[in-house]
Amino acid sequence: MCPSARKHRWKFRFLLGIVCAFALLLTTLIGLRVLFPLEYRVDILEWSAAYDLNPEWVASVIRNESRFRPQAISPAGAIGLMQIMPETGAWIAQQLQLANYSTTLLEDVSLNIAMGSWYLRYLLDRFLTLDAALMAYNAGPTNAERWEGNLKLAFPGTQQYVRRIHLSLPVYRVYFAVPWLIDLIPSLYF
Repeated sequence: MCPSARKHRWKFRFLLGIVCAFALLLTTLIGLRVLFPLEYRVDILEWSAAYDLNPEWVASVIRNESRFRPQAISPAGAIGLMQIMPETGAWIAQQLQLANYSTTLLEDVSLNIAMGSWYLRYLLDRFLTLDAALMAYNAGPTNAERWEGNLKLAFPGTQQYVRRIHLSLPVYRVYFAVPWLIDLIPSLYF
């Protein structure tokens, strides 16, 4: 084989390698966005700042509660992105002095994030650690008090919930630290 042909073959392989690496990176980023979606970023940033929370905490709760589906309703009756129970929503609305509150308002994206963020802040102030606050968010404050912040004493479903939150925190930390990255990855939500 002549030197010119070798040179062209090397250039072709090099370019092919770059294209393959780019395709692999893009596929990985799209897969990451499917597993860890991020919608409503502006609302998450606004309400996490309002209640002095890390936005990745709020996004992780939303991911694990509703997978970013604002119309989600759990079998237990929790509503919206942050899966707020109607009774809890009424109590939060009373604490926030929201006039004309009704359960249907929990389907409003911004209000649901505002109420869920307020409640997460309330639980964090009450239980002092993120894990204990997450246990209370998932299983209720009465159960969290009984477990005294010990995740090993929590229901298996609550243990898994807290672990899933911790799994998603690093991803959302990157999303919020490098906001342009999420804009590069196409959303699969329509």
